[in-house]
Amino acid sequence: MTGDAREPADADTSTSHDEPVGELLRIDPRTLVIGANVRRDVALDKPFLRSIADRGVREPIIARRDDHGALVVRKGKRRTLAAVETGRPTVPVLVEPGQPGDDPDAEDRGEVIDRIVDQLEENQHRAGTCEVDEVRAHQQLLDLGLTAGQIARRTHVPTARVKLTTTVARSELAAAAMERYDLTLDQVAVIAEFDGPDGPDVEAVKVLTVTAAKEPAQFAHVAQRLRDQRADARQVADTVAELTGQGVRVLDPDNTGTAAQISGLRLDAQTPSRTELDADTHSVCPGHAATVEVHRGWDREPQVKVVHWCTAPDEHGHIARWGHVALTDAGDGGGDGAVARELAQAAKQAKAERRRVIANNKDWDSAATVRRDWLRGFLSRRSAPRDALPFIASTLARAGHDLRRAMESGHPTACELLGLTATGSVYVGRTNPIESLTATATPARATQLILAVLLGAAEDATGRQSWRNPTRENRSYFTALRDWGYPLSPVEQLVLSDDDATPSGAADTPTPTDSVRAEGGSQDRADIEVIAEDGMTAADETSTAV
Repeated sequence: MTGDAREPADADTSTSHDEPVGELLRIDPRTLVIGANVRRDVALDKPFLRSIADRGVREPIIARRDDHGALVVRKGKRRTLAAVETGRPTVPVLVEPGQPGDDPDAEDRGEVIDRIVDQLEENQHRAGTCEVDEVRAHQQLLDLGLTAGQIARRTHVPTARVKLTTTVARSELAAAAMERYDLTLDQVAVIAEFDGPDGPDVEAVKVLTVTAAKEPAQFAHVAQRLRDQRADARQVADTVAELTGQGVRVLDPDNTGTAAQISGLRLDAQTPSRTELDADTHSVCPGHAATVEVHRGWDREPQVKVVHWCTAPDEHGHIARWGHVALTDAGDGGGDGAVARELAQAAKQAKAERRRVIANNKDWDSAATVRRDWLRGFLSRRSAPRDALPFIASTLARAGHDLRRAMESGHPTACELLGLTATGSVYVGRTNPIESLTATATPARATQLILAVLLGAAEDATGRQSWRNPTRENRSYFTALRDWGYPLSPVEQLVLSDDDATPSGAADTPTPTDSVRAEGGSQDRADIEVIAEDGMTAADETSTAV
């Protein structure tokens, strides 16, 4: 047999079940000699070192003796170096059979091939624990009384990750969705948010699961919109309960019928023109009613807005605040009602327009939260993208009003995105915290800080008007974000639309719930229902207005 002739890899060449496999010893890792190894980067990351320091080496290192009797490591280079690094006194070593001085690498080409293949296969064919198994294991540790912090310390897994796994583990609905669908841990952790102490929001889970499968780039936007809807619904419910307790009838803002807002009415014909009918005066009217909605202002903080209505103003003697307008044809009285129909059609279109604007404004507010979170991560990188300099140069060359305003204000949004506390206007005389960072910044980081200043100014200039009337600066900003990997939401895409970005574009933008009902989502929806069957019933579709 020649030196490179080998038996087939899968052949069973053993002749005895009692053939020795080696000698198992406990050895000081500092006495081991690192032999030839295909691994160059040992990657002694902190979690691995903490694991070795805490639990020691659990899997024996494979070694052979050289002609001086020293143990040469053939497999287990990383474990050996980690044990030395962490000061472990001993490690388990399996000494392979053979005479001291035998060097298969030098004498037998086939042995060298085997050694290289073994070292590769030892790691390449090792399957890591999947996230589903990790969640299940952490659930078992929770059941055994460990806290999330204790699990992080004992398993040497980052605390942030353990918070995600234990959040999922505590939610039967999220854990079931993870096992049934190909979802990431981050996505399932979001689903777990909607399985709260008040019961699961099955409708939200359906929407999120289908979005993760079909439009993963939009997952963060849909999740934030659902969060905002849930928060709005809670505020609306509290106000509705208060009004109902006062005996006020509450209307659906999108279906007020023939009701009229009392702000456009006078109490009666004897009341002077322009006199507004206020809620206190109208409260005794049998037609008194109200609508409740949540609006977000420029600061994006939700505010509950109550609007008072009269369900039958003509019946109760109220007239228009600025004078009565009859919904009949003018002229000789012989009209066919065309004016009334035109007015009714105009009112219908205005109502539809209002619904579209409100929906897009809410979508914009939710997208702003996602966008700023993305910007924080983007600006925390060590260096700017390669094509950042042209954006920086063109923005500085334009020297638009948005940038000048941000400079005079001390770059408040840029400071927020960088995790700094803004100092206020430049005229207060205090050093801006971004300026302080430049003292120790590398050229790459300094470029990133310049980009943060410009992006902060551009972000500060965005608002609900941006999707309807985008400026040149808005378009440049969102184009850059898109090119750098930020997934634009549908309402943000209107900023880059070639059209005039009027609200009509919003009518065709499906809501999260509509996307589930679209073609191709029915099976996914049914599957989620199966997960929810165990003691759970489908919730009504979340509404943010009553």
